[in-house]
Amino acid sequence: MAQNYIREYTENYMEKMFYFCLKKTGGQQEAEDLASDITLSIFAQLRKGVIPEHFSAWVWQIARNRYSKWADGRHKRAENVSGTDIGECEIPAKESVEEGYIKSEEIALLRREMAFICADYRKVLVPYYIEDKPIRQIAEKLGMTVEAVKKRLARARKILRGGMDMAREFGIKSYNPEEIRIASSGSQPSGLPWSVMDRKIPKNILLQASNNPSTIEELSVELGVAMPYMEEEVGRLVKATLLNRLNDKKYVTNFLIESRECQHEIYQAQRKGSGERSRLADRIAEDLIPKVRELGIAGDNISDADIKWWLVIYIIDFCTQNVNGYQIEWPEPRANGETWGVIGYESTKLPEKCFSGHSGWGTKNAMFFLYQVDDYNMWDLVGKMSCGEAMLLADMIKNKRPLSSLSESEQELWKESAGNRGIEGRFAHEGADGTVIPDILIFEGDAMKEVEEAIAAHPSYETLLQGIQSAFDGTVKVLKESGNDILHTLLFYCASMDICHLRMMTIHDEVESGRLQVPEDPSRSTAAMWLIFS
Repeated sequence: MAQNYIREYTENYMEKMFYFCLKKTGGQQEAEDLASDITLSIFAQLRKGVIPEHFSAWVWQIARNRYSKWADGRHKRAENVSGTDIGECEIPAKESVEEGYIKSEEIALLRREMAFICADYRKVLVPYYIEDKPIRQIAEKLGMTVEAVKKRLARARKILRGGMDMAREFGIKSYNPEEIRIASSGSQPSGLPWSVMDRKIPKNILLQASNNPSTIEELSVELGVAMPYMEEEVGRLVKATLLNRLNDKKYVTNFLIESRECQHEIYQAQRKGSGERSRLADRIAEDLIPKVRELGIAGDNISDADIKWWLVIYIIDFCTQNVNGYQIEWPEPRANGETWGVIGYESTKLPEKCFSGHSGWGTKNAMFFLYQVDDYNMWDLVGKMSCGEAMLLADMIKNKRPLSSLSESEQELWKESAGNRGIEGRFAHEGADGTVIPDILIFEGDAMKEVEEAIAAHPSYETLLQGIQSAFDGTVKVLKESGNDILHTLLFYCASMDICHLRMMTIHDEVESGRLQVPEDPSRSTAAMWLIFS
């Protein structure tokens, strides 16, 4: 065994060792002497029966130890002559320590461990080992004493040695990141949480820390991301109130990310009785279409089918919001005063697409809403109405303004122009008399209240409400059994977000039964879009 190691050293390390010694001593004769000393030490240890676990790391550790003794002896000799400090006695090499190791495996281990060491230690290690700066200069830059820097270097070396001797393995997410889906609720004027969750790295940090308190180092290793980058990413997530820092320097996600298993169990719980729920919602919708027309919510240009697209989903939503335990508001205000909530889902494939968003834009005087149907090519293809467009359309309808009355700036909102798709041809069109004709549902005054009262008064309402309550209770039961710690404060919020999946289940039932027709051109359809103003 010893002969095999000696042969490996002779073939693969002898030349590198002389190169190392030459750069450290600055002279050929001293380099030869130091290299011989190191080589003899290595051979002596091997002949004693030492079996190194990591041969490369072991070789370079001996090299460092022997060099340290050589430098110490030189220091003493220099002190006797001139009192020179050890930090000044070494002959500076033309190349850095890193370059001196460039051909060895050791630098790869060093770099790897430097990437996963915390900032306090990195601030002294990088200038000392990589930039080849003296300790006194490092101390001045950091505002520390020389002794404090030496102590921190000693602790850092110990951590580095432990890491370099470790067969460190990166986690699966370092080469196979997951794509988690995010759903949110509430008002988000700052752009959070989307602005910090638009990339795979923050999403996978959150996934790794979900119900699993983790240090920055643990997150770095799992994701294969160096500590300087990980510290910054974690800092952004903490500031965005998506991660909490615990007392032991670990971080944990402060919202629920549902596992694949949990999602499938919730799906099964929600699918029970879905056929009967869909038939009841359809019955209410069919009976309410005349009421919608009577209230002037839909013009003659809007078909019964388009009215029904909105009604069926809204009936499910209205019932959902009246079940016991429904809580769509986030429990506490965020650090910036916002009250949005968020829930995440591990990537998985359910038997059907279940996500349908409900979004709105505008002001308290005029709000545009749409249901984002995640199927049938109907996901937001027409686009979203801006606040300015919503206010203009509401003003034109309310005051019966002809298109000829529009100012130049209003014309830019009405017609397609640079950077703006316009209202015309998307949400409304010009009538023969020059007035605006809406292509979406319009709720003015108490119209929405009257529709909701009609839903609640329908003979099938209570039965439908009981069916949705059963689905909600089943969702709560599955979440309780998932054992996620965060649910002790967020159980009903998470269940309320999950119960929104009943929208798409109902739509699928309706389309498959033939009771609801998919628009001929979904890319131009405004079904399930509406404007509400006072």
